[in-house]
Amino acid sequence: MSTREYIKKICNHTGIYFTVATLLLILFYIIVNNDLTRGIHPGSQALLLPFSFLLATANIFFRYGTFKTWLRVTQHYALTIIGTFCCLYLPNRAGGTTASQGFGFFFAMTLIYAIVMGIILGVHARIHRVTRDEAHYKSVYKQNEDNKKITKSSKNNKKDKDDYQSVFKKK
Repeated sequence: MSTREYIKKICNHTGIYFTVATLLLILFYIIVNNDLTRGIHPGSQALLLPFSFLLATANIFFRYGTFKTWLRVTQHYALTIIGTFCCLYLPNRAGGTTASQGFGFFFAMTLIYAIVMGIILGVHARIHRVTRDEAHYKSVYKQNEDNKKITKSSKNNKKDKDDYQSVFKKK
């Protein structure tokens, strides 16, 4: 994939994430706030754009990256947590917030990230394993013109046994 395609995907995803995050912020504001005469702080909404950009960049690099999985997960974790902490938590924290509360937020975000990423990687590994097993499937039976199943000829019995056993070896 070219750099232009990466930038296009990142910009598209940034717009989508910004729209969804803004709608969620408005919904949250309507649910929590009793006084609807005041609006959402413009600074809070403006910081959703860099957060959306960091999240889109992290997701595109994670999905289309050519690095090993552990490196893509580390990169995704760093961009996601930095975006959440710097763009959402720090500017919007209350006046009397202590450093230990910030660390608690950081720890909670890391725990949530680990659970969600563990589920995503587990599902991804399962899908990859199933598609790999189906790709290496070799039919044990042949079909003749009458669509009747007949057994394979046993001329290459040793080769057939090796092919059958090689399906279950890790690759």
